Amino acid sequence: MIALLTAFQHKLILPTFCLAVAIGFAGYFMPWSTPIVEGIGFGYFLAGPLIHYFIYEVRNENEYYFYFNKGITKIILYGSTLILNLILGSLILLLWLNYM
Repeated sequence: MIALLTAFQHKLILPTFCLAVAIGFAGYFMPWSTPIVEGIGFGYFLAGPLIHYFIYEVRNENEYYFYFNKGITKIILYGSTLILNLILGSLILLLWLNYM
């Protein structure tokens, strides 16, 4: 089950990070000007479920049948996405706070 969740999350890591970096840069150029790394950390929380939705609900909706036949439901897949993004976003923010 862990190997299947890893394969599922493998498609999401790079696009989520790229969108989080874009959110971080956008936050830097706003009037309130948050630091880029802090924006990336908070952007990771937001970008993960959005990328998950666009890749697996809009583009590859038939891939859910593969995971469902292996005994993994959509709730477990979305939960794994939320937990992974919470962990990675928190690590980015904690490393930033410890660096400052």
